[in-house]
Amino acid sequence: MRRRLHLRHLAPVLALFTVSVAAVTGCDRRPPTHRAQQDPSAATPPAAIAPDAGPAEREPLPVRAERILVPGDSAATVVRGPHGETPRAVFMPGVCSNALGYVQSFQSAAQRFGGVVALDGDAPCPGAGPAFHTFSWDAGRQHARIEAALAAAGAKEIPAEGITVVGYSQGAAIAEQLVARWPERYTRVVLIGSPNDPSPSKLRSASAVVTMSCSLDVTWRMRGAADALSRRGTPATYLEMPGCRHGQVADAERVFGEAFRWLGDNARPRAAAAPTPIVGRVEG
Repeated sequence: MRRRLHLRHLAPVLALFTVSVAAVTGCDRRPPTHRAQQDPSAATPPAAIAPDAGPAEREPLPVRAERILVPGDSAATVVRGPHGETPRAVFMPGVCSNALGYVQSFQSAAQRFGGVVALDGDAPCPGAGPAFHTFSWDAGRQHARIEAALAAAGAKEIPAEGITVVGYSQGAAIAEQLVARWPERYTRVVLIGSPNDPSPSKLRSASAVVTMSCSLDVTWRMRGAADALSRRGTPATYLEMPGCRHGQVADAERVFGEAFRWLGDNARPRAAAAPTPIVGRVEG
């Protein structure tokens, strides 16, 4: 008579078979810590031979648009570089504007790319209140005001590669004059919503130019200016702020960040030059 085999009778055999297969195939599912104890070569290398990660990168300072006193002139607005550096750009708004409001809209981008000093106009704007100003059309005076503001922010000289000038509306028209008269100082240019067609001849010395416009402004003017500059051999591109009208800004952190990055990536090399001392005073 045949005897029936129950699984309990086969348990020892199955256990032995399972251990044998695991040994051959390596399908041992024991925790890694147990295996490491059996295999000293699998232990974590000592910290002493870990690769050197190098010095930790400094964290940027908190972003802040500050007002500074400028001897002989009205206060200026300053955003310093990531680690407190003196600004590498200047911003001028348009007629009856307030520079602080504009700068606060792109202050993180300004800090990331070296900082900015922003000037209010030097003439009153009747009926608009004391916080709003207009620029006089004297480019020499505006140049002196820029240098005085940079000096008040701690700058001793204009770097050999020059600085970036950013102008909106009337400020863009004045920026063209600054580039034409002091090409060694104002080398990278951002023109926003210019009231007239930007002049390729006035901007021919620029290392790179970005033209900008609000999408609901006269976009063809600034787009055409970038094309005209490019045809003349000046590196130029056009950027657009979405859903805004003349005098406004939109998505400013992104668009201004793109503008500053493009200037840095596309500026043409300049002849060797030395830094230019800053006079740092406004007369009259």
